[in-house]
Amino acid sequence: MGWGFGRRNRLTTFVLIVAALLIAACGSGEKAADAPAPVPSPAATTPVSPSLTAPPTLPVTSTPTAAPIDENRADGLSEEEAATLGSLEQVDDYPLYTMHYYGAYDQRVSSPESVKWLASANLPHPNLMWACSLFAALGDADSMLYGRNFDWEYSPALLLFTDPPDGYASVSMVDIAYLGFGGDGAGTLTDLSLAERQALLDAPRLPFDGMNERGLVIGMAAVPPGQMHPDPGKETIGPLRVIRKILDHANNVDEAVAILQNYNVDMEGGPLLHYLIADSSGRSVLVEFYQGEMVVIPNETAWHLATNFLRASADASAEGECWRYDRISQRLIEVQGRMTTQDAVDLLAEVSQENTQWSVVYGMSTGDVTVTMGRQYDNLHNFPARDEQATQ
Repeated sequence: MGWGFGRRNRLTTFVLIVAALLIAACGSGEKAADAPAPVPSPAATTPVSPSLTAPPTLPVTSTPTAAPIDENRADGLSEEEAATLGSLEQVDDYPLYTMHYYGAYDQRVSSPESVKWLASANLPHPNLMWACSLFAALGDADSMLYGRNFDWEYSPALLLFTDPPDGYASVSMVDIAYLGFGGDGAGTLTDLSLAERQALLDAPRLPFDGMNERGLVIGMAAVPPGQMHPDPGKETIGPLRVIRKILDHANNVDEAVAILQNYNVDMEGGPLLHYLIADSSGRSVLVEFYQGEMVVIPNETAWHLATNFLRASADASAEGECWRYDRISQRLIEVQGRMTTQDAVDLLAEVSQENTQWSVVYGMSTGDVTVTMGRQYDNLHNFPARDEQATQ
Protein backbone atom coordinates (compact mmCIF):
# COMPACT_ATOMS: atom_id res chain seq x y z
CA MET A 1 0.00 0.00 0.00
CA GLY A 2 1.49 3.31 -1.00
CA TRP A 3 -1.20 6.01 -0.92
CA GLY A 4 0.97 7.93 -3.39
CA PHE A 5 4.24 7.26 -1.55
CA GLY A 6 7.20 5.33 -2.92
CA ARG A 7 8.45 3.31 0.07
CA ARG A 8 11.39 5.04 1.65
CA ASN A 9 11.35 7.85 -0.93
CA ARG A 10 12.86 10.89 0.76
CA LEU A 11 13.22 14.61 0.18
CA THR A 12 17.00 14.80 -0.03
CA THR A 13 17.13 15.10 -3.79
CA PHE A 14 17.47 18.10 -6.01
CA VAL A 15 13.99 17.58 -7.48
CA LEU A 16 12.11 18.19 -4.21
CA ILE A 17 14.45 20.94 -3.09
CA VAL A 18 13.39 22.83 -6.20
CA ALA A 19 9.76 21.94 -5.47
CA ALA A 20 10.05 23.27 -1.92
CA LEU A 21 11.49 26.53 -3.17
CA LEU A 22 8.63 26.89 -5.64
CA ILE A 23 6.17 26.24 -2.81
CA ALA A 24 7.85 28.94 -0.76
CA ALA A 25 7.56 31.40 -3.61
CA CYS A 26 3.87 30.66 -4.07
CA GLY A 27 2.85 30.34 -0.42
CA SER A 28 4.43 33.32 1.26
CA GLY A 29 1.53 35.71 0.82
CA GLU A 30 -0.41 37.30 3.61
CA LYS A 31 -3.29 35.51 5.31
CA ALA A 32 -6.59 35.93 3.51
CA ALA A 33 -9.47 37.57 5.34
CA ASP A 34 -11.35 35.17 7.56
CA ALA A 35 -14.29 33.50 5.87
CA PRO A 36 -17.55 32.76 7.66
CA ALA A 37 -17.40 29.63 9.80
CA PRO A 38 -18.46 26.49 7.93
CA VAL A 39 -21.70 25.21 9.39
CA PRO A 40 -22.07 21.44 9.72
CA SER A 41 -25.18 20.18 8.01
CA PRO A 42 -26.53 16.78 7.12
CA ALA A 43 -27.53 18.15 3.75
CA ALA A 44 -25.37 17.21 0.80
CA THR A 45 -23.00 19.77 -0.66
CA THR A 46 -21.62 20.01 -4.13
CA PRO A 47 -18.96 17.30 -4.38
CA VAL A 48 -15.40 18.57 -4.51
CA SER A 49 -13.25 16.19 -6.51
CA PRO A 50 -10.05 15.47 -4.57
CA SER A 51 -6.78 15.82 -6.39
CA LEU A 52 -4.85 12.61 -5.89
CA THR A 53 -1.75 13.55 -7.83
CA ALA A 54 1.16 11.75 -6.17
CA PRO A 55 4.17 13.60 -4.83
CA PRO A 56 7.21 13.39 -7.13
CA THR A 57 8.71 9.92 -7.37
CA LEU A 58 12.27 10.30 -6.12
CA PRO A 59 15.30 8.03 -6.06
CA VAL A 60 15.57 6.02 -2.84
CA THR A 61 18.20 7.63 -0.64
CA SER A 62 19.13 7.64 3.01
CA THR A 63 17.33 10.22 5.13
CA PRO A 64 18.61 12.20 8.10
CA THR A 65 16.48 12.15 11.26
CA ALA A 66 15.55 15.77 10.63
CA ALA A 67 16.08 17.80 7.48
CA PRO A 68 18.28 20.89 7.83
CA ILE A 69 16.64 24.27 8.11
CA ASP A 70 16.89 26.29 4.93
CA GLU A 71 18.50 29.54 6.05
CA ASN A 72 17.29 31.18 2.85
CA ARG A 73 13.65 30.69 3.86
CA ALA A 74 12.09 33.57 5.75
CA ASP A 75 9.76 31.18 7.59
CA GLY A 76 12.60 28.96 8.84
CA LEU A 77 10.98 25.75 7.58
CA SER A 78 13.07 22.77 6.52
CA GLU A 79 12.74 21.35 3.02
CA GLU A 80 10.57 18.48 4.29
CA GLU A 81 8.38 20.75 6.41
CA ALA A 82 7.79 23.08 3.47
CA ALA A 83 6.89 20.16 1.21
CA THR A 84 4.57 18.72 3.87
CA LEU A 85 2.66 21.96 4.38
CA GLY A 86 2.65 22.63 0.64
CA SER A 87 0.92 19.31 -0.02
CA LEU A 88 -2.24 20.45 1.80
CA GLU A 89 -5.38 20.19 -0.34
CA GLN A 90 -9.03 20.84 0.48
CA VAL A 91 -11.33 18.10 -0.82
CA ASP A 92 -14.61 18.90 0.94
CA ASP A 93 -16.27 22.10 2.13
CA TYR A 94 -17.10 20.73 5.61
CA PRO A 95 -14.04 20.95 5.49
CA LEU A 96 -11.91 17.87 4.84
CA TYR A 97 -8.26 18.27 3.83
CA THR A 98 -5.54 15.88 2.77
CA MET A 99 -1.84 16.25 3.53
CA HIS A 100 1.26 14.12 2.91
CA TYR A 101 3.81 14.21 5.72
CA TYR A 102 7.42 14.00 4.58
CA GLY A 103 10.20 12.76 6.83
CA ALA A 104 10.37 12.03 10.54
CA TYR A 105 8.03 13.56 13.10
CA ASP A 106 8.79 11.88 16.44
CA GLN A 107 10.82 14.86 17.60
CA ARG A 108 7.71 17.03 17.30
CA VAL A 109 5.54 14.86 19.57
CA SER A 110 4.55 16.52 22.82
CA SER A 111 1.90 16.47 25.51
CA PRO A 112 -0.71 17.32 26.70
CA GLU A 113 -2.37 16.36 23.45
CA SER A 114 -5.13 18.96 23.56
CA VAL A 115 -6.97 21.30 25.88
CA LYS A 116 -10.09 20.53 23.85
CA TRP A 117 -9.76 16.83 24.71
CA LEU A 118 -9.61 17.57 28.42
CA ALA A 119 -12.52 20.00 28.24
CA SER A 120 -14.81 17.24 27.02
CA ALA A 121 -15.21 16.03 30.60
CA ASN A 122 -17.20 19.20 31.30
CA LEU A 123 -19.70 18.81 28.48
CA PRO A 124 -23.34 19.04 29.61
CA HIS A 125 -24.27 15.76 27.87
CA PRO A 126 -21.03 13.82 27.29
CA ASN A 127 -22.84 10.55 26.56
CA LEU A 128 -24.64 12.24 23.67
CA MET A 129 -21.52 13.92 22.37
CA TRP A 130 -19.36 10.80 22.47
CA ALA A 131 -21.37 8.32 20.44
CA CYS A 132 -18.87 6.68 18.09
CA SER A 133 -19.56 3.41 16.28
CA LEU A 134 -16.88 0.99 15.05
CA PHE A 135 -16.95 -2.39 13.35
CA ALA A 136 -14.70 -4.78 11.44
CA ALA A 137 -16.28 -6.94 8.71
CA LEU A 138 -13.81 -9.77 8.12
CA GLY A 139 -15.86 -12.45 6.38
CA ASP A 140 -14.48 -11.91 2.87
CA ALA A 141 -10.70 -12.24 2.56
CA ASP A 142 -10.77 -10.08 -0.58
CA SER A 143 -12.90 -7.35 0.99
CA MET A 144 -12.13 -6.99 4.70
CA LEU A 145 -13.46 -3.64 5.88
CA TYR A 146 -13.34 -1.46 8.98
CA GLY A 147 -16.09 1.14 9.40
CA ARG A 148 -16.11 4.01 11.85
CA ASN A 149 -18.34 6.97 12.77
CA PHE A 150 -16.69 9.74 14.75
CA ASP A 151 -19.45 11.48 16.72
CA TRP A 152 -18.39 14.63 18.53
CA GLU A 153 -18.69 18.42 18.36
CA TYR A 154 -17.90 20.19 15.09
CA SER A 155 -14.65 18.67 13.81
CA PRO A 156 -12.99 19.91 10.62
CA ALA A 157 -10.75 17.08 9.54
CA LEU A 158 -7.49 16.15 7.87
CA LEU A 159 -6.81 12.86 6.13
CA LEU A 160 -3.11 12.51 6.84
CA PHE A 161 -0.67 10.32 4.88
CA THR A 162 2.57 9.49 6.69
CA ASP A 163 5.63 7.38 5.82
CA PRO A 164 8.17 7.64 8.67
CA PRO A 165 11.73 6.44 8.07
CA ASP A 166 11.51 4.02 11.00
CA GLY A 167 7.93 2.73 10.65
CA TYR A 168 5.06 1.75 8.41
CA ALA A 169 3.30 4.11 6.04
CA SER A 170 -0.23 4.89 7.20
CA VAL A 171 -3.30 7.03 6.65
CA SER A 172 -5.28 8.53 9.54
CA MET A 173 -8.05 10.98 10.34
CA VAL A 174 -7.21 14.04 12.47
CA ASP A 175 -9.56 16.59 14.03
CA ILE A 176 -7.72 19.82 13.15
CA ALA A 177 -9.65 21.86 15.72
CA TYR A 178 -7.19 20.28 18.17
CA LEU A 179 -4.44 22.07 16.24
CA GLY A 180 -6.14 25.46 16.45
CA PHE A 181 -7.94 25.35 13.09
CA GLY A 182 -11.56 25.47 14.19
CA GLY A 183 -14.32 28.00 13.81
CA ASP A 184 -13.83 30.78 11.27
CA GLY A 185 -10.43 29.52 10.17
CA ALA A 186 -11.36 25.92 9.44
CA GLY A 187 -12.27 26.41 5.80
CA THR A 188 -9.44 28.74 4.77
CA LEU A 189 -6.26 26.77 5.44
CA THR A 190 -5.19 26.70 1.81
CA ASP A 191 -5.30 30.52 1.79
CA LEU A 192 -2.66 30.66 4.54
CA SER A 193 1.07 30.94 4.00
CA LEU A 194 3.18 27.91 4.90
CA ALA A 195 4.31 29.64 8.09
CA GLU A 196 0.68 30.12 9.16
CA ARG A 197 0.01 26.41 8.63
CA GLN A 198 2.86 25.23 10.87
CA ALA A 199 0.59 23.76 13.55
CA LEU A 200 -0.31 21.05 11.01
CA LEU A 201 3.18 19.63 11.47
CA ASP A 202 1.89 18.24 14.78
CA ALA A 203 -0.93 16.34 13.07
CA PRO A 204 0.78 12.90 13.33
CA ARG A 205 0.36 12.95 17.11
CA LEU A 206 -3.44 13.21 16.89
CA PRO A 207 -4.81 10.22 14.92
CA PHE A 208 -8.40 9.39 15.87
CA ASP A 209 -8.45 6.33 13.65
CA GLY A 210 -6.23 4.99 10.91
CA MET A 211 -4.80 2.15 8.82
CA ASN A 212 -1.20 1.26 8.07
CA GLU A 213 0.35 -0.36 5.02
CA ARG A 214 0.13 -3.81 6.62
CA GLY A 215 -3.66 -3.57 6.67
CA LEU A 216 -3.88 -3.00 10.42
CA VAL A 217 -6.65 -0.60 11.49
CA ILE A 218 -7.33 1.00 14.86
CA GLY A 219 -10.09 3.29 16.11
CA MET A 220 -11.28 4.45 19.50
CA ALA A 221 -14.55 5.21 21.28
CA ALA A 222 -15.33 6.82 24.63
CA VAL A 223 -16.49 4.62 27.53
CA PRO A 224 -17.19 4.97 31.27
CA PRO A 225 -14.20 4.96 33.65
CA GLY A 226 -12.49 1.61 34.18
CA GLN A 227 -10.74 2.28 37.51
CA MET A 228 -7.23 2.06 36.14
CA HIS A 229 -4.11 2.84 38.16
CA PRO A 230 -0.75 3.72 36.59
CA ASP A 231 2.09 1.22 36.72
CA PRO A 232 5.22 3.08 37.96
CA GLY A 233 7.39 0.71 35.94
CA LYS A 234 5.89 1.79 32.60
CA GLU A 235 6.26 4.91 30.50
CA THR A 236 3.13 7.07 30.28
CA ILE A 237 1.65 7.91 26.90
CA GLY A 238 -1.43 9.81 25.72
CA PRO A 239 -4.53 8.02 24.35
CA LEU A 240 -4.04 9.30 20.79
CA ARG A 241 -0.26 9.13 20.82
CA VAL A 242 -0.49 5.38 21.43
CA ILE A 243 -2.59 5.06 18.26
CA ARG A 244 0.30 6.66 16.38
CA LYS A 245 2.74 4.17 17.93
CA ILE A 246 0.53 1.30 16.78
CA LEU A 247 0.08 2.61 13.24
CA ASP A 248 3.83 3.18 12.88
CA HIS A 249 5.07 -0.06 14.42
CA ALA A 250 2.39 -2.81 14.61
CA ASN A 251 2.26 -5.45 11.90
CA ASN A 252 -0.76 -7.25 13.39
CA VAL A 253 -3.11 -7.24 16.38
CA ASP A 254 -0.64 -9.10 18.61
CA GLU A 255 1.99 -6.41 18.09
CA ALA A 256 -0.62 -3.70 18.66
CA VAL A 257 -1.64 -5.28 21.97
CA ALA A 258 2.02 -5.57 22.98
CA ILE A 259 2.50 -1.85 22.39
CA LEU A 260 -0.52 -1.05 24.57
CA GLN A 261 0.82 -3.35 27.28
CA ASN A 262 4.12 -1.47 27.35
CA TYR A 263 2.59 1.84 28.42
CA ASN A 264 0.38 3.55 30.94
CA VAL A 265 -2.26 5.08 28.68
CA ASP A 266 -3.02 8.39 30.39
CA MET A 267 -6.68 9.36 29.95
CA GLU A 268 -6.95 11.47 33.10
CA GLY A 269 -9.09 14.56 32.68
CA GLY A 270 -10.77 13.48 29.46
CA PRO A 271 -13.02 10.73 28.14
CA LEU A 272 -11.89 7.19 28.82
CA LEU A 273 -11.38 5.13 25.67
CA HIS A 274 -11.35 1.62 24.38
CA TYR A 275 -9.74 0.55 21.10
CA LEU A 276 -11.03 -1.72 18.33
CA ILE A 277 -8.09 -3.12 16.36
CA ALA A 278 -8.21 -5.40 13.32
CA ASP A 279 -5.69 -6.74 10.82
CA SER A 280 -5.79 -8.18 7.32
CA SER A 281 -5.44 -11.76 8.58
CA GLY A 282 -9.04 -11.56 9.80
CA ARG A 283 -8.20 -11.14 13.48
CA SER A 284 -9.58 -8.38 15.67
CA VAL A 285 -9.46 -7.39 19.34
CA LEU A 286 -11.29 -4.91 21.52
CA VAL A 287 -8.88 -3.55 24.15
CA GLU A 288 -10.44 -2.08 27.31
CA PHE A 289 -9.18 -0.85 30.66
CA TYR A 290 -11.44 -2.24 33.34
CA GLN A 291 -11.14 -2.83 37.10
CA GLY A 292 -7.43 -2.06 37.09
CA GLU A 293 -6.56 -4.37 34.20
CA MET A 294 -6.14 -4.19 30.45
CA VAL A 295 -8.75 -6.56 29.01
CA VAL A 296 -8.28 -7.98 25.50
CA ILE A 297 -11.47 -9.33 23.86
CA PRO A 298 -10.75 -11.19 20.58
CA ASN A 299 -13.27 -11.77 17.81
CA GLU A 300 -14.96 -15.16 17.90
CA THR A 301 -16.71 -14.57 14.57
CA ALA A 302 -15.78 -13.02 11.23
CA TRP A 303 -16.58 -9.59 12.66
CA HIS A 304 -16.09 -7.39 15.70
CA LEU A 305 -17.62 -4.14 16.92
CA ALA A 306 -17.69 -1.49 19.62
CA THR A 307 -19.71 1.53 20.68
CA ASN A 308 -19.68 3.47 23.95
CA PHE A 309 -19.90 0.94 26.74
CA LEU A 310 -17.33 -1.35 28.32
CA ARG A 311 -17.83 -4.75 26.74
CA ALA A 312 -15.95 -6.32 29.65
CA SER A 313 -18.66 -5.15 32.04
CA ALA A 314 -21.59 -6.43 29.96
CA ASP A 315 -23.27 -9.82 29.71
CA ALA A 316 -22.05 -12.34 27.16
CA SER A 317 -24.33 -11.09 24.38
CA ALA A 318 -24.15 -7.37 25.27
CA GLU A 319 -27.67 -7.07 23.86
CA GLY A 320 -29.55 -4.02 25.06
CA GLU A 321 -26.48 -2.05 26.13
CA CYS A 322 -26.62 0.29 23.10
CA TRP A 323 -29.06 0.43 20.19
CA ARG A 324 -26.27 1.24 17.76
CA TYR A 325 -24.30 -1.80 18.92
CA ASP A 326 -27.40 -3.98 18.56
CA ARG A 327 -28.08 -2.74 15.02
CA ILE A 328 -24.48 -3.20 13.86
CA SER A 329 -24.36 -6.66 15.42
CA GLN A 330 -27.63 -7.67 13.77
CA ARG A 331 -26.43 -6.55 10.35
CA LEU A 332 -23.04 -8.26 10.67
CA ILE A 333 -24.76 -11.50 11.66
CA GLU A 334 -27.10 -11.23 8.67
CA VAL A 335 -24.21 -10.90 6.21
CA GLN A 336 -21.77 -13.10 8.20
CA GLY A 337 -19.17 -10.36 8.16
CA ARG A 338 -19.22 -9.94 4.36
CA MET A 339 -19.67 -6.39 3.10
CA THR A 340 -18.88 -4.10 0.22
CA THR A 341 -17.70 -0.57 0.86
CA GLN A 342 -21.19 0.73 0.05
CA ASP A 343 -22.69 -1.78 2.49
CA ALA A 344 -20.39 -0.45 5.20
CA VAL A 345 -21.26 3.17 4.35
CA ASP A 346 -24.96 2.35 4.48
CA LEU A 347 -24.59 0.77 7.93
CA LEU A 348 -22.63 3.77 9.20
CA ALA A 349 -25.40 6.02 7.88
CA GLU A 350 -28.01 3.96 9.69
CA VAL A 351 -26.29 4.33 13.07
CA SER A 352 -25.12 7.92 12.55
CA GLN A 353 -26.12 10.69 14.96
CA GLU A 354 -26.86 14.38 14.50
CA ASN A 355 -23.31 15.05 15.64
CA THR A 356 -21.56 12.49 13.43
CA GLN A 357 -18.54 14.40 12.13
CA TRP A 358 -17.07 11.88 9.75
CA SER A 359 -17.67 8.34 8.56
CA VAL A 360 -14.72 6.41 7.21
CA VAL A 361 -14.34 2.94 5.70
CA TYR A 362 -10.85 1.45 5.57
CA GLY A 363 -10.32 -1.29 2.99
CA MET A 364 -8.07 -3.64 4.92
CA SER A 365 -7.65 -5.97 1.94
CA THR A 366 -7.18 -3.26 -0.69
CA GLY A 367 -5.80 -0.28 1.23
CA ASP A 368 -8.53 2.00 -0.15
CA VAL A 369 -10.09 4.64 2.07
CA THR A 370 -13.59 6.14 1.72
CA VAL A 371 -14.58 9.22 3.75
CA THR A 372 -17.68 11.36 4.05
CA MET A 373 -18.10 14.42 6.25
CA GLY A 374 -21.10 15.56 8.27
CA ARG A 375 -23.44 12.71 7.21
CA GLN A 376 -23.22 13.64 3.52
CA TYR A 377 -23.58 10.01 2.47
CA ASP A 378 -24.22 10.91 -1.15
CA ASN A 379 -20.85 12.74 -1.26
CA LEU A 380 -18.17 10.11 -0.76
CA HIS A 381 -14.45 10.77 -1.20
CA ASN A 382 -12.46 7.74 -2.31
CA PHE A 383 -8.69 7.48 -1.90
CA PRO A 384 -7.01 4.51 -3.61
CA ALA A 385 -4.10 2.90 -1.81
CA ARG A 386 -1.84 2.34 -4.78
CA ASP A 387 -0.67 4.90 -7.25
CA GLU A 388 0.96 4.18 -10.60
CA GLN A 389 3.64 6.72 -9.84
CA ALA A 390 4.59 5.17 -6.50
CA THR A 391 7.65 2.97 -6.31
CA GLN A 392 7.02 -0.14 -4.22
